[in-house]
Amino acid sequence: MPSKQQWEKWVHKAWFYTKVIFAVLALMTATYWWGTYNPNKSAVSKVNADLDEFYMNKIEDMDLKEPEFAYNNDIQFIRAMHKCIDYINFKTPKHLRVPYEMIIGQAALESGWGSSRFAVEGNNLFGIRTWTESTPHLLLKGIEKWPGWGVRVFASKCDSVKEYIRLLNEHPAYEDFRTLRLKTNDSTVLIKTLDKFSTTPDYDQRVIRMILKIRKLEEKK
Repeated sequence: MPSKQQWEKWVHKAWFYTKVIFAVLALMTATYWWGTYNPNKSAVSKVNADLDEFYMNKIEDMDLKEPEFAYNNDIQFIRAMHKCIDYINFKTPKHLRVPYEMIIGQAALESGWGSSRFAVEGNNLFGIRTWTESTPHLLLKGIEKWPGWGVRVFASKCDSVKEYIRLLNEHPAYEDFRTLRLKTNDSTVLIKTLDKFSTTPDYDQRVIRMILKIRKLEEKK
């Protein structure tokens, strides 16, 4: 039978190890809670980026074909735009996508629903310019000599949509758009950051009115 001194020593050790176990369990619980509800943002961003890269590579392997861009009226134009944007978004990471309404609203306004000379002859739905004479382009009517800029010609209308999205994602003039996109996906709010896209004073209001019109047309589809 252990002596009183040995018994007290065992009790002391048992109490010490009990405290150690409780401390470890408390630490593990706190770590689990913090990791679950307050994940490391850089780690999450890296995982999302890796997933995006993985899916983009898989999509490239699928060799998807660009959809036909055919239309004879406003509703068909909207449908063609949707198909084109779907095709582009399939190959575009989520954080680089531009809202459908914003793209379609600007395309409809800039090209007159795809009826402008630049849209018909140059597949340019946004009036995107080039300052390089060697780049395929159209000049304004009545101008014969290179004035320093022209309206770009694209291989397809969907190509002009791709270039529009690229500009919004990369051009320094649209930094405000990229910053605000992190907080909202509302086209009627985001369009207010594109004051440098056009010299028209009330450009954002014109696009917003077009977006509202598109919404009504889509309700009738």
